[in-house]
Amino acid sequence: MNKAFASYHPAVSFSFFILILILSMLLMHPVLVGISLISACLFSWFLNGLKGLYLNFKFGLPMFLLVALANPLFNHRGKTVLFFFRDNPITLEATIYGLCSAASLVGIIVWFSCYNKVITSDKFLYIFAKVIPTIALLITMSIRMVYKLRVQLKMITAAQHAIGLAVGEGQVRQRIRRGMRMISILLSWSLEDGIETSDSMKARGYGLKNRSAFSLFKFSWRDGIVLGIIAGLGALCWAGYIAGYGVMRFYPALAPLKLSPPALGMYLCFFILALIPSLIELRENVKWHFYKSAI
Repeated sequence: MNKAFASYHPAVSFSFFILILILSMLLMHPVLVGISLISACLFSWFLNGLKGLYLNFKFGLPMFLLVALANPLFNHRGKTVLFFFRDNPITLEATIYGLCSAASLVGIIVWFSCYNKVITSDKFLYIFAKVIPTIALLITMSIRMVYKLRVQLKMITAAQHAIGLAVGEGQVRQRIRRGMRMISILLSWSLEDGIETSDSMKARGYGLKNRSAFSLFKFSWRDGIVLGIIAGLGALCWAGYIAGYGVMRFYPALAPLKLSPPALGMYLCFFILALIPSLIELRENVKWHFYKSAI
């Protein structure tokens, strides 16, 4: 079964990720940071399952602990002293700020992993091909080249090992010489592949003004509805951020949590916005299981 949110028009999914990533970077509030992190993990679970979520936490948890512990250890601002560590005060304000910063960073990383899963190279090229065709092609080729280089490096390593020129064997000078030979082969292949791709795209008329192109993406009424909801919620979140409800004062003392109607409205709008992909996936999963049970 295809992922539901990935089946929407690229403009919808790209607009959502750009908006949620910018807001996640700007909003430094415990409630909003928690919403962003939980929503990102939930969507990652829908996309990749428990294995993908485990990989995100495998790389995100050490980073979370590093940022969360480093801030109170090196930043001693704040009025509320919890205890002293080597004659340095550990304050409540620095600890809370470190936890929020760490959660925000991990949430952004998880959102980026979801972005890479949903926004494929053909979608990115479709969005920007008419606006900036050269830059769009260059970015797409660069992203694609990373994976191709990894595959090609494995093939070169296997070939070198088969003829008795493995990098991990022999003296240090031999290992360096074999490693440099592998890098030379890899660079030569990458340059040749880039020239072939460039000639192929040029022969197909890529970037010409009157060139027509076939695309499987069509903007439907459901795309318009979801894009309108994303734009409306995003505008409300921006208004709340400008009004000061998207940030919290940590120093010199923690500001009380705002529970006024505008603040609660800001929390609710961001909560719904961050959950849109997961709600779409949940709805599709329920429909899928219902159809399977009916059969």
